[in-house]
Amino acid sequence: MAARSSSRRPFAWTEKNLHEDVLPDKRRLAMTLQEICRHLVIKSADGVTLTHPTQAQAAEHLKISETSLTRYLKGQYVPAAQVTASLFDTARRDAGDGRSLGITREKLLELRAQAEQERCGNCARHREAVRVAGQKLKAARETQERLEQTAEERDAQLRALRQHASVLKKEAQRARSIQPGAEAGLQKGRRAAQSATLLPVPRRRGDRQQSGNEVAAAQRITRRAEELLRGGRPDSILALLRHTVEAYTSVEIALLVSLLRTSGQHQLVGNLVHIYGRDRSDRDVVRAALILHEQDAVADAEALLRSAAARPGSTPPHSDQPRPLK
Repeated sequence: MAARSSSRRPFAWTEKNLHEDVLPDKRRLAMTLQEICRHLVIKSADGVTLTHPTQAQAAEHLKISETSLTRYLKGQYVPAAQVTASLFDTARRDAGDGRSLGITREKLLELRAQAEQERCGNCARHREAVRVAGQKLKAARETQERLEQTAEERDAQLRALRQHASVLKKEAQRARSIQPGAEAGLQKGRRAAQSATLLPVPRRRGDRQQSGNEVAAAQRITRRAEELLRGGRPDSILALLRHTVEAYTSVEIALLVSLLRTSGQHQLVGNLVHIYGRDRSDRDVVRAALILHEQDAVADAEALLRSAAARPGSTPPHSDQPRPLK
């Protein structure tokens, strides 16, 4: 069977137009593969050499798909090293007459490796963007984990503080409930405040006997404050002072100031005096100041009165009009 003639050039399908975006090394590899394919000798089923073999017949001869062959010849894909070597060996065997393919096997594989390693600028920028985005994502996840852990720790601390505040409140209520003489002392203090002037107050050391319950209550608060100080819990100490100011009588507050001074807790005394003068009524403040004055704690008595005078709505300390005691 004779080969059919055609006006078309043999192996015209190898003359592929490469897109302008094909990079230099890929372009050289594609053009080299096109040239190598023109050395193929393809025969029909009856053994006749085809002068105008089709691309499909060439692909079958090379044992690859026609689509893959098109992509290799257009520089769209870089063939694997094994495929490249097989294509070269087939063309070299088909040439068979000692003709050179224009390139050695080693040079072809080297060109393939260069084309495979070639990267476009856009690809490099995209890879860098992906890398940066990955780092940001990792940092965001680590930050989220830290925030979640911190939130859990703060929730646990908040629960512990609430529980401790509840315990302190119950202790204060229990202390009040076991003081049968507290109300009598309160009434006595009211009468003293109504009839007293702020200055001067004669010293009457030891003429007022305090009940054992009042002393015990002040001692409990002192011990609890010292425990919290040793534990490094300033928020709990502040909560303790506020509960103490709300729950304890003027007599107990005066005793507590004296005990804290004796144990060297001067900063606690300052905070307690400030909170008591700010939050309690004028009568309570005057009663506590009188007791402190009688105990020779003149500085604490003055600090208590100054704290009360500084409250919003209080009469200024240097006003010409005396502030009547209620």
